Amino acid sequence: MSKNTIDVYGIGSQVKLTNDIFGVITGITIRGDNHITYECGWWNGRSYDSRWFTAKEIEISVAEKCRIGF
Repeated sequence: MSKNTIDVYGIGSQVKLTNDIFGVITGITIRGDNHITYECGWWNGRSYDSRWFTAKEIEISVAEKCRIGF
């Protein structure tokens, strides 16, 4: 049995979502064909928002990639 591995950004990594909005990765989903999405949360004034993003939609500010296997 071979072990598959992929690299993902870890939960808690800081990300830039737009020019002036910064957030944190709070969840990771891996789907077929290693399609990875990241749930990111951020404060918007006094309210907290979260949304799912692909890796192409976010810019990592502070993070290290983690290797996971399954």
